[in-house]
Amino acid sequence: MKQNQLVFILLVGVISQWSWSQNPILKNTDPNFLYAADPAAEVYNDKVYVYCSHDQPDAENYSGMQDYIVLESSDLKTWINHGVVLKPREYSWAYGQMNAPDVAYKNGWYYFYFPYDKTHIGVAKSKSPIGPWEEAVTDKITTIFDPTVFIDDDGQAYIYGNDTKVDIGDKGRHVMGAKLKDNMIELDGPWMRLSEEEVNEAVHCFKRNGKYYFMGRKGWKTGYWMADTPLPTKPYAEFKGYITVEQRDAPVHMSAIEFKNQWYFFYQRGDVNKGTFHRRSACFDKMTFREDGTIEPIVYTLD
Repeated sequence: MKQNQLVFILLVGVISQWSWSQNPILKNTDPNFLYAADPAAEVYNDKVYVYCSHDQPDAENYSGMQDYIVLESSDLKTWINHGVVLKPREYSWAYGQMNAPDVAYKNGWYYFYFPYDKTHIGVAKSKSPIGPWEEAVTDKITTIFDPTVFIDDDGQAYIYGNDTKVDIGDKGRHVMGAKLKDNMIELDGPWMRLSEEEVNEAVHCFKRNGKYYFMGRKGWKTGYWMADTPLPTKPYAEFKGYITVEQRDAPVHMSAIEFKNQWYFFYQRGDVNKGTFHRRSACFDKMTFREDGTIEPIVYTLD
């Protein structure tokens, strides 16, 4: 354990920190550049942490995705690239393609939820938002596509995703949700369908002014739903429409945070940094709301 901690400290010692224009967050002219995709943004201790999957520089598909990156900022201008901080394939039980992750904090631990073999959900944990990470489980805790975890104001944790590639709900592809037990590594009840409409992938949940928002990829755009409860079932969450334009260069995996009284929408692009649909880069833009709580269309920017 001490040897692993020493290695981690040495790695942190060579992380990169610099200031730049906004998008993409990492540029291919930066030191230690990496393709950072599927950005899951979180706010901890007045800092933004963006947990990303990792596309390989020569990728022509997603099979090379096998570890995870963390980016950090205290002002969304100067960023620290911590590089690869978690390699789940070092765990004897984790294998295959490592897709979009998420992280949640509870009971003094940061829990890192990662898919292995595309839809099996593993969990690592750490006392720090950047690691080092240790195994929280020795097997999958559930099966879902693109997991995201949300902790409500009362401390209850929920896990969301969609059943695009798994058979856990009604036939089709829907927003799915379930309670997590207090230990954060077990489901506390069955998966429940939360949307009438279908969704392709990339479900994300957040709460604002007492309303629950569920985002997801529908075709090549980001759609969203609103509800009064974290697990809306019959009536399902209400589909409110699309907040992004149709774009086929992979911008449709998203997350949303409030930071210093401003909301931000994080997403990915494959048309920057000499990228492709399989070599993606994390970006973000401001997100604004109308008086009725609905979301204004997101304007993608490049600086």
